[in-house]
Amino acid sequence: MTHSFNSEILIVGAGPVGSYLGWKLAKAGCEVLLLEAKSVAGLGAHIEIVHMDQVCFDELDIPHPVPSELIHLVPAYKVWSVDGRDYFEVDYPVYIVNLPAYIQRLHGYLLQAGGKLEEHARVEGVIIEDSFVKGVHGTLNGIRFEAHARIIVDASGIVGAVRTRLPDSFGIENTTVPPEQTFFCALELRDELPPGLPTGNNTFLGAPGFWNRSYGEGAILGLINSGSQEAAWKAHRAWRESFYGDPGRLVGKRIGSAPYRRAPASLVGNGFAGIGDCVYQNKAFSGEGITSGTTASKIACEVLLNALERGNVSREALWDYNLRYFRGQGAKFASVMGFLFPVNNLPRKDLDFLYQHKIIFSTNDQQYLNLNYEFDLPPERWEAICTQLETGVKDGDFSEQSTQTMKDLYAYSTRLKTHYLGYPETPVSLPTWWETTRTLWGY
Repeated sequence: MTHSFNSEILIVGAGPVGSYLGWKLAKAGCEVLLLEAKSVAGLGAHIEIVHMDQVCFDELDIPHPVPSELIHLVPAYKVWSVDGRDYFEVDYPVYIVNLPAYIQRLHGYLLQAGGKLEEHARVEGVIIEDSFVKGVHGTLNGIRFEAHARIIVDASGIVGAVRTRLPDSFGIENTTVPPEQTFFCALELRDELPPGLPTGNNTFLGAPGFWNRSYGEGAILGLINSGSQEAAWKAHRAWRESFYGDPGRLVGKRIGSAPYRRAPASLVGNGFAGIGDCVYQNKAFSGEGITSGTTASKIACEVLLNALERGNVSREALWDYNLRYFRGQGAKFASVMGFLFPVNNLPRKDLDFLYQHKIIFSTNDQQYLNLNYEFDLPPERWEAICTQLETGVKDGDFSEQSTQTMKDLYAYSTRLKTHYLGYPETPVSLPTWWETTRTLWGY
């Protein structure tokens, strides 16, 4: 026995990004089916608590969260100096939400709009006919199934359940994300904290961890590290013990993963589109991917609907998704990825100089980065910064090596952004553009 499903659009992955896209497509009158490999009731429980930009809810036309989904509204966060003695605040409100409850709310919107959702549906293969992706097959509660649609969307996260199963000839990057390009986010939920510890939301210059609000007066102690879960927990423990010992009571441990990798050459193929973590649409300055993936979904939704209306779901018909993404958010992320993390790994003395002189690390810079997904570094400002750095070198407060490193990184990040702003108008020019892209990134 084989279950058979048919729809206009099939979305693989019912997490926050896929569910948002499915809801918006169904609301527009499209026949949508979401397939989820896991139980939908437990989606998001591996992370449990996430921080989401308040401004994104209005931008993406999502009703704002309320209790019990909403845990806190944090109006600002602190960025601490290298020595931990000083901080500046960034006025940027974020909601602290229960992720499973948020996903379930999106599922409710999807179903109300007429969309369908099947859980325990594990994709095991892709159906390709006449060079078009026509569907997927796998098991649904242990029974074979086939699901067909005019457009297949992979929103399955870092696993890339559809993308990684596409043949090499299809023209979509189908590699898995290597461990060294995977961010593992290790989280400890702690309560009954003694006085004298950080409060609110906090990041630490030159340190890999963060201290944010959790339930009640508790805190989330988090750290991002690449390579493996084991490496992330080892680094987490070293960071936490070095700064705070063993504070309060450990309530629970959570861990998630996200890609930290340059985007693939194309997000679309014949009858196919990728979205979210599946195609590495994570914020280049934090690794967070819900809001950035949802922003990309807003573009994809418009393009997919237009393609269906025209009766053409070829790669050429879906190409506008590539254009709008890579010349917008994609170009910004490439620029930040090429600049921020290497700068944040400069020697502590040099980082402290940047902090004290409000170079990159300032209230205005952080607000701009959050709102615009890039740094505010036009050539005239960068020239002024270089003058500050050279003065620091003369005074013995900043190293000549770090000055050259920052100049090299700025030039590199500028080249990256310019390159992505020139993303090809049609698939014909993609091979040449992609050859340059791989040279720029080195892979």
